[in-house]
Formats: sequence, structure tokens, C-alpha cells
Amino acid sequence: MRPAHPSFPGSFVLVVALALALVAPATGRAAPDAGAKARGDYNFYGHSIHHAFTSARSHVDTYQRYLSETHGVEMPARAAAPHDALTAAPLADPAAQIASLGAVDPQIARESGDAIADDIERIQRHLSRMRERAKALGDTTALRELDDVDSQLGNARRAHAALHEQHAAEAIPPATAMELAQKVNAALRAAHAEHDAVMRRLESPSDASPPPPAR
Repeated sequence: MRPAHPSFPGSFVLVVALALALVAPATGRAAPDAGAKARGDYNFYGHSIHHAFTSARSHVDTYQRYLSETHGVEMPARAAAPHDALTAAPLADPAAQIASLGAVDPQIARESGDAIADDIERIQRHLSRMRERAKALGDTTALRELDDVDSQLGNARRAHAALHEQHAAEAIPPATAMELAQKVNAALRAAHAEHDAVMRRLESPSDASPPPPAR
């Protein structure tokens, strides 16, 4: 009688086949090139800045809506540019505002101001990291554009400082708070637009191609 040929259980064969199927796509993928990490870091910080801008502007908008709904202060026009964001008639003096509209809840004012400050700090931190990556990639165009973003962000920081100072008052006049919040909003909007223009250029396949729509 001839000896029986060795055989493998069917389950073992199935396991091997599945393992090969999982390994094949991974082994077929091209390894990242030498600049992949720099580009990946660059894009990470760029998109993080976009999200932080969105958060900051949302916090300003929430505070402005509170001032409008609670104190009856008119919401400013969204289309206003930073330099002419506040073209309405002169505001009544703080005491008159408080007498007619009531004082802003100091806890809400300060919590709103702190949230906006945190977002601005995060934008600044990510912007510094993005500048470092731009230098590593030799992207002098992006560096110039990021300087413009930084300049607009400086306007937002100064406007926020004025809002923060107002929030430290014993009684906070709502129309003045709305005015100062709008200055922050206008500067953030300008900086956000500058930054998104940088990202659209970076994501465009070539300078000749039209940029993708804004996110």
C-alpha cells in the first residue's frame, strides 16, 4: 500500500489566502517620497488653521446674537470690510446704553471673550508651524502670503484686547460690546479669507488651473 500524501486542512488554506489578499495592496503601495512628511505637516497645520478660524468666528457670532436677542442691539452688516465695519451713528454713552438696554451679563461676556482668545491663540500657534514648514519646503510665495494672514490676525488680536478691556468694566454696555465684537469679526474674516486663498493655491494642481471652491 502506498503511503498517504500529506494534506492541509481547508481552514488553513483559507487563512493563508486571506493573509495574502490583505498584504498585496499594502506591498503594492508606493512608499512616501522624501518631502511627504513636510507636505503632510504643512497641510495639517493649514487645515487646522481653517477650522480654528471657523470656530473663532462662530464664537463671535454667538456672542453678537446674544447681544442682539437679549439687549436689542442691531446686528451689524456682515458684508462690511474691516476698515468700515462700523459706520453707524455714534453710540450713546455707556451709562445711557445700560439705562435703556441693560448691562451685559459679565459671565457671558467673559466666557465669550475667553473662547475667542483661545481660538486666536490656536490660529497663531498653527500659523507659526505652517511658516516653519513653508521655510522647509522653500515656498517663498506662501511665506509672503502667510505674512498677510499674520498681519490681519494682529488686527483681530488688538480688537480682541479692546473687547477684553471693555468686559472688565463694572457694567458692560451692550452696544459698545457689539461694536468691539464686530471689529474682531471683521479682522478675523479678512485673515480667514487670506488664509483660505493660500490653501486654494496650495491645493491647485497647477497655477494655470482654476482653484477649487472655498470650503
